[in-house]
Amino acid sequence: MFKELFDKTLQDEMTSFFINHLSTLGTKHHLDKGHEINHDNADNIYIVVSGYLKEVLYSTDGNEICFFRLPNGTIFGEMDYFDGYRTCVIVKALENSVLSIVNRDILEKELNKNPKIYVYFLHSIIRKYRLIMLKIADDAFNDSLGKMASTLLRFTALQEGSLKEPVFIDKKYIPTHEELAKYLNCSRTTVTNGLNYFKEQNYIDIKNKTIIINDCEGLKKHVKSIYD
Repeated sequence: MFKELFDKTLQDEMTSFFINHLSTLGTKHHLDKGHEINHDNADNIYIVVSGYLKEVLYSTDGNEICFFRLPNGTIFGEMDYFDGYRTCVIVKALENSVLSIVNRDILEKELNKNPKIYVYFLHSIIRKYRLIMLKIADDAFNDSLGKMASTLLRFTALQEGSLKEPVFIDKKYIPTHEELAKYLNCSRTTVTNGLNYFKEQNYIDIKNKTIIINDCEGLKKHVKSIYD
């Protein structure tokens, strides 16, 4: 099912187009690690040219939830752009990064010349919707260990396009223990214990802060979810 949910061929085609063509039409903007973007209008598309960021939401008491990680070639602001209204999601740089900001006037001309760009925007929006869908399913159906296993399977599918092994998960998909705890709505201790359990079962390995997926079927045993 992951292969159908996350079309790697179209994803690679989309990121190549955004980096190699559309980003050259925008204005470059450099972000230092930790810098936040809370844009005040819906008239721009933001392309990650280098580095990586995350889309987050903060509660009134300062708690944070991360919806998506944004590696190079991905975009944000596309939902606001087509909806016409600014949302409350904030984007934060996880390392020094470069954005290309493409305004509405430029983008409308490009859309008129090349309607296939609409396919890329739809792909980006649908991909994010599916990530949220799976996250909601995890919260409803799985315990903390199941949610952790499901999340690791998603990292694998996002990177490879399907479930494979062994897979060295790229750092752009790997949150810190603290971020993963916030994402899963559990404690850092629970995250650490869960990862150690998966290591003991030889489902994963961790070397130099890189997670290696060794046994997708083993991880799936802990997941009560909507995919087979």
